[in-house]
Parts: sequence; structure tokens; C-alpha cells
Amino acid sequence: MAATAATRTVWDGVYSKRQSGRGLTAYNSRCARCHGEALLGGENSPALVEQDFLEKWNGRSVGSLVELIRTTMPSDGPGRLSRQQCTDMVAYLLSANNFPAGDNELAVEPDAQNDILFQAKK
Repeated sequence: MAATAATRTVWDGVYSKRQSGRGLTAYNSRCARCHGEALLGGENSPALVEQDFLEKWNGRSVGSLVELIRTTMPSDGPGRLSRQQCTDMVAYLLSANNFPAGDNELAVEPDAQNDILFQAKK
């Protein structure tokens, strides 16, 4: 999706704190063994916070990250996570990268997620 087509960015409070909490629980049970409890990555797993992550995703849609997680994770059994679990985990990643929470949850619908772009800096 082109950057000009999106109407919101991750700076617009696109997830709720409650949703991020559910995402943390899902992350700890499904992702932390490879990506680490501090989300700094491992031998074969990329970091999910800080500069490298933000540069990789800058200008891309939130929906593209949800879809990547949904179709390729966990590495030992891709496709086992529901769209809701993946969406909640992305909410947690947004929180961990210090993007602000809002009043509403990140929508689970792909069209709504594709309308939100990562923007590394405000």
C-alpha cells in the first residue's frame, strides 16, 4: 500500500492498553523463546524493537506486519496463530516501541490495518 493512501500512522493511538496486554501474554507464550523476553532478537530471529525494527517497517502498513506474523510464525508451525492473536501481538509491539495507546483496539480487519502506516518518527 502506498504511503499516500494511508490515513493514519502508528502515532495516532491505534491500539488499546488492554489489547497490548493480551498481546504481551500471547508474545510470551509463542514468540519470546526465539525473539527474547526483551524483544531484542536471537541468533536467527530479528529484534522487534529499536532502530533496526523501526527502519525495516518505516513506511509499511501495520497490516503487512500482522500478515507476516500470521503466515510465517511461529517458525516451527506457521499459520497456527489466529488473526486476533497476531493483531494483539502487533499492539504489544507498538507499545514496546513507545507508540501511544488510544481508546480503541487495533481492528482485526486487514483493510483497516492496511490503512495504518508505521512512521518511525513523528
